[in-house]
Amino acid sequence: MVSINEAKKAIQNGKIVIYPTDTVWGMGCDPFSQKAVDELFRIKGKKTDGLSIMLNNVSLIYDFCEVNKKAKKIVDEFLPGPITLILKSKKDFAKGVTRNGNIAIRIPLNKTALDLAANQPIITTSVNLHGEKNARNLDEAKEKFGSNCHYLDGEEPKGIESTIIDLTKNKPEITRIGALYSTILEGMFES
Repeated sequence: MVSINEAKKAIQNGKIVIYPTDTVWGMGCDPFSQKAVDELFRIKGKKTDGLSIMLNNVSLIYDFCEVNKKAKKIVDEFLPGPITLILKSKKDFAKGVTRNGNIAIRIPLNKTALDLAANQPIITTSVNLHGEKNARNLDEAKEKFGSNCHYLDGEEPKGIESTIIDLTKNKPEITRIGALYSTILEGMFES
């Protein structure tokens, strides 16, 4: 196990860290480091572009993404929390992070994750080999990824993935129903 400061330093040095979020265990690295992103793709067996980044503050979304009125309403209402928002990216990340110029954003309701993302955006993707089940705890994560990663303990995730909302089109679209789903969320798309 590493401390929060050791985990941050590992990420700054191009390493991969496994950590808790509010939903599932996450693994991440520096989204601007091509070497780190390539390594993340390698150890997960991921083939397609598109990763989420984790921020620790709602106001940072406006630095990283284009946010229209409808998106702002969802940001204000549901973040931090168990949703992932797909928005047009304003930044150039390492190859593989964005897909078609879009970036997925997470601001988890988890102190450890938010502390880890303080002062630096971090990739956040589920702890699994691509297409396989997520690790349910740090022991399972260590079995899958061993010495390829650093491990940060903290508040236990709830175990249900985030709800993904694509806000890049004229009409918002829920692309994965997850931890947060309600008629309130659906109602926001109507107005």
